[in-house]
Amino acid sequence: MKVRLVPYSDSLKESLFAFTAGCFEELGKKFEPDGRHGFYNDIENEFDVFYCLVLDEEVIGTVGLKKVDVRAAGKKIDEGAIDLKNDECAVGPKQTGARAVELKAMYLDRSYRGKGYGRMLMDKAVEEAKRLGYECIVLDSMSKYEDALRLYGKTGFRRIERYNDNVHADVFMRLDL
Repeated sequence: MKVRLVPYSDSLKESLFAFTAGCFEELGKKFEPDGRHGFYNDIENEFDVFYCLVLDEEVIGTVGLKKVDVRAAGKKIDEGAIDLKNDECAVGPKQTGARAVELKAMYLDRSYRGKGYGRMLMDKAVEEAKRLGYECIVLDSMSKYEDALRLYGKTGFRRIERYNDNVHADVFMRLDL
């Protein structure tokens, strides 16, 4: 029984959906792949990268990097949530290219926490963001996800102002690469 970190492929879709539904249920949320979580049906096009932590062909963890939705973030940029001045990491149409990417789908089965797998997922996300030429990673989360917030802090993420319209999020963070 070896845990492997592998790029997403369609052969993992059923396991991914079951895993994600379980994670959402544990968090008191509902996984809606035919609704607001529809992007899970087209991972290859919706994410820059998406990795699954797999044990015996079952998904036990995930992490993805997704281009920031500049339509949603654009007005927040002008309000200073992600500063365009001083060459800081910026998001949006004023840039010649996207310099920020968003951490998404960072989930780990509860029984595998505290064993270094969360760090493995995070390290892969940071490595891939650097490889793709991004200058920072942003994320949104909820303050009740204390384990995740601790991992983000240990990785070097710092709190920033709201940069999107996600009504479920109350924590916004950035990691400069």
